[in-house]
Amino acid sequence: MIRIVSLLVAIPVVVIVATFAYRNAQLVSIDLFTSRFDFPLAAILLITLFLGILTGFLLNIVVLLRQKNKIRQLNKQRQEMSSLSEVLKTDHNRL
Repeated sequence: MIRIVSLLVAIPVVVIVATFAYRNAQLVSIDLFTSRFDFPLAAILLITLFLGILTGFLLNIVVLLRQKNKIRQLNKQRQEMSSLSEVLKTDHNRL
């Protein structure tokens, strides 16, 4: 069932990308200070799209790693507070 759904999603995506590439096939010059390249507009747009997705993904990983580290620190503090609370309860009960 999953294969059928993924196929039903993939076919329109491939058709849309192929149509996009066909309609944007004109060459565009890119000047990189020392050299100049001619690429199809569709290729440049798709490359920049994937670079943007990759950049967003990498930045998201950085944020998630920071949050995971913060959660680890907070859990450690919680455990320390819990153990301190237990010690205080036992000391209070002795009095």
